Amino acid sequence: MKPIEIKVNNFSGGISDSPRKPSASEFQITKHFDIHTDPGILIPYRSLEADTETSVGATDLKQYLVRDFVYASTSAKLYGLGQTSGGLTKIAQKADATTGLWTLPATSEGNGVVKNGCFFEYKDYLWGFQGTTQLFKWGLLSGTPSITNTAKTVATAITSVSNGIIQPSTGFAYVAYNNAIVRIESNTTTITDVAKTVPTNLKITSLCNFGTNIAIGCSPISSFNGTSKVFIWNGSSDLFTETLDFGEGDLRVLEVVEGVLVGIVDRYLNNAVGAGKGSMVVMVYAGGSPQVIKEIFTKALVNKTIPISKFVKNNRLFWAAKIMTNSAGTEYNEGIWSFGRKNVNYPNVLTIDVVEENANTSGIEAIGIAGNYFFTAHSADGSVGKTNDASTYAYTSVFESQIYDFGNIAITKRLDMFSLYTAPMPTGGSVTVKYKVDAETSFTTIGTLSTVGALSRDFYNIESSGANFPTFKEIQFRIESVTGGAEITGFTMKASPLTGSN
Repeated sequence: MKPIEIKVNNFSGGISDSPRKPSASEFQITKHFDIHTDPGILIPYRSLEADTETSVGATDLKQYLVRDFVYASTSAKLYGLGQTSGGLTKIAQKADATTGLWTLPATSEGNGVVKNGCFFEYKDYLWGFQGTTQLFKWGLLSGTPSITNTAKTVATAITSVSNGIIQPSTGFAYVAYNNAIVRIESNTTTITDVAKTVPTNLKITSLCNFGTNIAIGCSPISSFNGTSKVFIWNGSSDLFTETLDFGEGDLRVLEVVEGVLVGIVDRYLNNAVGAGKGSMVVMVYAGGSPQVIKEIFTKALVNKTIPISKFVKNNRLFWAAKIMTNSAGTEYNEGIWSFGRKNVNYPNVLTIDVVEENANTSGIEAIGIAGNYFFTAHSADGSVGKTNDASTYAYTSVFESQIYDFGNIAITKRLDMFSLYTAPMPTGGSVTVKYKVDAETSFTTIGTLSTVGALSRDFYNIESSGANFPTFKEIQFRIESVTGGAEITGFTMKASPLTGSN
């Protein structure tokens, strides 16, 4: 029987719905690879580095538990919302988001307990909630900022908050707490509490602009006891324009990508009702009814849900999530995920862009961005990570392929050859190829390409021992850019069906 050859040199399909789905462009997972800049190349991201030093002697930023980030357009500074040792609001800042130390402005301390989850820029101020009923503002950012601890006293004790937005059609800002929306007008002093409410069995988790309207993402106030909703509102009417059902679970993130509403739903990730498992659901709405685009299943988590922080960049929505991959809770895919596409010539896809390898099991609590620099708050101890400002690739970038049966799962095959293709191998670059077959649970290393300037390498056996490749009914490959930022442009595998096998 003739050998069968499969070639893969396009990665634009993102994470597949099924590991055995025949696809020339999808995969099971990528971690810390950019698949969008050039969909024919897996480009490693720089690794993240700790960003927790301050200018106050040897003081460490970790003690302030920064968990929200704003890269301000007014001042071009990066700001972080944290807390004092007593839990009160505390704002830290960096003059240069890419490097240098955090500083602690003398006027940046509030008088109420911080409410992380709402921290945004509007009219030369930073805004957020604190204490039991306070909306605060801190500015002017273009001058010497000071804090107004009670820009508005809200009517009900604050139990939850969401992000803030600016409605383009009016220029007004809107923030949310519990089930209520607060309107901030352009003069920054006319503030309307309870400008609109959603039903009391819901809490507002995410706001975004949807055309000239506001989309209000809500989840059940009693976790997972009900369905999530999105209300479309024009910002002033007594009535909602539309009410959308986003299904079971906790809608954590809502944003617009290319005119389409995209929602990220936590469906029983850490709830006993899930009977030991849950899922992260990507839903979209472009008219009609919201539709499930992707659902990634996971083993149950403990006290860990999807953070509500988000950002949109280059036609993609970014958020953080942790997906367990084994029942022991020791293996997981956690990082900054994205959904979107390079341009209209490609499909919208799901992938993990950035991992945070410095995080402990508590994981990522919030994310932020400044230009092409990613920021993470993680580990429940005040740790902050950022994209390295040097060309450093300390993390292993991982690609795990689909599972291949070469057209017939009933026939035993022999792997004859695996060819790896790369961009010219940089000095210090290294790419390792691995496989696993049939019921195996761990990968076996085939070999490594690290020759400077090399573009490809053919493997005909196991490099370390010279042993023959295995026979199999189905096979999967793992390719790792281990060091140096080595870029992967594709691979070819060739296998021979064995006559008379079954």
